Parts: sequence; structure tokens; C-alpha cells
Amino acid sequence: MKKFTILIIDNQVDNIISLESILEKNDFEIKNVQSEQEALWILKDEMVDLVFIDINLPHQQGFSICHTLKSNAKWSVIPVIFIVGMDDLSLVNKIFESGADDYILKPLIISELLTKSGILIELKYGRQMAKNMNQMLESKVAQRTNELEDSLNKLSQANKELGILEIAKLEFFNLISHEIRTPLNGILGSLALIGRYKLPDEVNRYFTLLDFSVKRLESFSNTILEASNLRIKGEKALVVQESDLVDIIEHTMDQCLAQFSEKNIVIEFQQEGTNTILNGDSKYLIKCFTAILENAFKFSPKGEKIEISISNEPDGYLKTMIVDHGDGFSRASRVNLFNALGNLEGHIDRNIGMGLHIARLIIDAHGGSITVRNRDPKGAIVEIRLPARP
Repeated sequence: MKKFTILIIDNQVDNIISLESILEKNDFEIKNVQSEQEALWILKDEMVDLVFIDINLPHQQGFSICHTLKSNAKWSVIPVIFIVGMDDLSLVNKIFESGADDYILKPLIISELLTKSGILIELKYGRQMAKNMNQMLESKVAQRTNELEDSLNKLSQANKELGILEIAKLEFFNLISHEIRTPLNGILGSLALIGRYKLPDEVNRYFTLLDFSVKRLESFSNTILEASNLRIKGEKALVVQESDLVDIIEHTMDQCLAQFSEKNIVIEFQQEGTNTILNGDSKYLIKCFTAILENAFKFSPKGEKIEISISNEPDGYLKTMIVDHGDGFSRASRVNLFNALGNLEGHIDRNIGMGLHIARLIIDAHGGSITVRNRDPKGAIVEIRLPARP
């Protein structure tokens, strides 16, 4: 079984011994160095899963090391945790500005140390799995596209080309669905059987991590397949029926309030319009508003409020405004906000990166529009326009 490798950068022997003892007892492989130069030599030659940096390295060398790691394409995916004392808390902003992922206080609390280490390592490998999945799909798309182009070039009747292309796209979609779901179902089934047995604590820890990662991969692959279906079919992917937008939003509100109950967030819902009926696919619309509202919950402080309003526009559209009081969208995140896997930074779920992308596809398929902006002094506003039923 693979041991995760952790690099400790610290010039205090006592600190190294203490941290190394805790991590080795929990089956991590440890490398320790005392300077930036030694750290770079290790990183060039070995695979490292997590880096701990002591903030008290001479000349604030820790920030330089972190900046070097995060500026390097190969090393930027390695999570970094700073070790700080109570007297160093004034440097927390500088820690995150250097690119670090988290920090931990001395004296070390073992449960906190292991929890943060496990979460960051799992995120590192989860993102790599997502990247590999995306590359695999792109490769299959490119391969199948070439085959389609070759077939289309042989057609003699131009009026049949569109129908043949549509059939080929649907065949491709079914092929991808089968090739992704078949191995995932096998893995999930095997994990379910293994989970019936009482396992040693160490094995159970890795089993839980594997089970969680596979389920996230399944969720991610399902999202990609839904996005592909919407791109290929557009409005033809929808099961259109008369729906009340108020019912859809209230359903989404109930889900999010239950999911994020520990945050004690209050929703203020205002219905300013009289006609809230539209023709749409309620399943996809619930998915769309869930992605947007979950995003607002995740980045809203505890005890804050989220404001939702529905109004009728003069042009026959229903306008929904979702306003939160978080930090808003950063300038960098707004550039690729609606692109697939282009919204991992800022106000978006870093684990998936597909929320607003698929929301945009759903709104486009319904003939609507979605825009975002920041509010003053803080917070974000998401505006969705959908055609109301005449």
C-alpha cells in the first residue's frame, strides 16, 4: 500500500523530532531538511505529497520556499502547511499570500495535524484524478471527432450530413457513458462488499479515503456526462413541462438549509412578480439553482443571510437575483467563471469546478442568461433570466 511522503522544512531539531514522531506513527514517510536549497534537491528527485514549513526559518525563508513551490508548474499542486506559534498569528495573511494552503498552531494538536494533512493530500489526488479524467475525455472526443470527420467526407448527399452527425454524436455519448460507468460500478460494488467486513483501523482509514474518492469521481463523471449531453443536444436534452419557479427555488432552499444547517444562515426570499410559471425541465433547473445556492452558502460567513428575489421583467422574462455576503468573486476567477474546470479559484467549489459551468449550460438550453457581479461593500450577486410562460 502506498505511503504518502511528507517533507518537513525546519531548522529546529526538537520541532522536527516531534512532528516526525507523530507522522511516522500514522504511516507517513518523512523527509526533513533545514533550508530551501536542501528542499529543492529533495523535490527534484522525489515525489512529495505534502510540505510542512516552520515560519521561524531564518530571514523569513519559509515564505520564499512556499512562493517557489507555488510558482513551479510541477510543484504547485503540492499542498503547503505552515507551522506557527501564537506569537506569529499576525503573519497569517502573509502565509496565504505566499500561496500556502493552511497553517497549524504550536503546540501541535495531533487530531488537527492529521485531519488537515489527510484533507489536503486527498484534495491533491482528487484534483489529479479530475485532471486525468478530463484528459481522457478530451482524447476520446478528439479521436471520435476525427472518425466523424472522415465519415462525413465520404458522404455524397449534403442534405443527409446533419442527420448522420447527430446519430454519431449520440452514439459517442452512449459509448462514453458506458465506458465510464462500467468500471466505476465495479469499483463501487466491490467497495460496498468490502465495507461489510470489520477492518483494522489503519485499513479502514484508507478504505474510507478510497470510498470517498471513488464516489466523488462518480459524481464528477456524472456531471461531465450531463454537461456533454447539454452541449450536444441543447434544448433537446430537456424534458419540458410547466413548472413554477417559486416551487423550484423553495425546493433548492430546503436542500441547502439542511445541508448547511451548522452555518445558521438565513434566507430572505421575496416574490415581486405575479407570473412565476415557465416551461422548463424542473430536474435540470433544480440542479442549476442548487449549484448556485450551494456556492453562496459555502462562501457566506456563519450567521449571515442570503437574499433571493423573483420579479417579472417587461420583456417577458423572470429575473432571479441571489445575493450573498461573502468575499465575492475575485478578478482572476471571473475570467473563466463559466468554463469547465476553469472556476476552481475564488468563489467556486474547489473540489469540482463544474458548478457554474453546468448552470450556464442549463440556462442556455432554456433560452435564458446568467450573469455575476460583486456587490458593494462585499458579497456576490448572481442574476438569472428565464423566459416566463406567456
